[in-house]
Amino acid sequence: MKLFQFAYSPYAAKVRKCLELKGLAHELVEVPYMDRHELAALTGGVIMLPVLADGATVVCDSPRITEYLDVTYAPSLRPAPVAGAASVFESWSDQVLEDVAFRLASPACEERIVELNGGRLDARAMYRFVKERKFGAGCIDAWKKSAPELRVRLQAMLAPLGRTLETQPFLLGAQASVADAAVYGNLYMLEWAMPGWVRQHVPELAAWYARVHGARSLRA
Repeated sequence: MKLFQFAYSPYAAKVRKCLELKGLAHELVEVPYMDRHELAALTGGVIMLPVLADGATVVCDSPRITEYLDVTYAPSLRPAPVAGAASVFESWSDQVLEDVAFRLASPACEERIVELNGGRLDARAMYRFVKERKFGAGCIDAWKKSAPELRVRLQAMLAPLGRTLETQPFLLGAQASVADAAVYGNLYMLEWAMPGWVRQHVPELAAWYARVHGARSLRA
């Protein structure tokens, strides 16, 4: 089993954590930011990450990947008592939470990607092109200027989770689920871009983040 990824992606981080919680042996394939020909050949032209290759089965799009893993391999990260809530949590995290988190992280992600690609200007240009094609010219600079407002928005979104975690170790109870993996993925992106961000800005989630980060197979 191989997971093709950009390590910083919240969606890749979510899938990695699901693989770890399920205790599934896998190889991580870090796709070169400026060279996706192998990925395109594998998927028949899809170059969006993450992509899971499980033998002859290739699954694109992180919600489809986590669903595939739950259907195919036990234990389910959508256990029956909280299956609906877990799926709703994943959708909220992938769409609503991520929309704020990635704007906050993007300026720092851009700098790290350029650094990891040896300072290549075309890496910066590619990163900006992808973001500006969807969000408009100058979006990264605008997000950098509005970082304080974005941080406050994100903190408000995460505050109810902190209160929930005062009474239980994971978001839906005593055991980690896809809900934890999905929220964790967004915070992983922020930590990748700005190390120490969780402890500095959402200290109420720091213990939970460390708990999920270190969590391994639920089979144990």
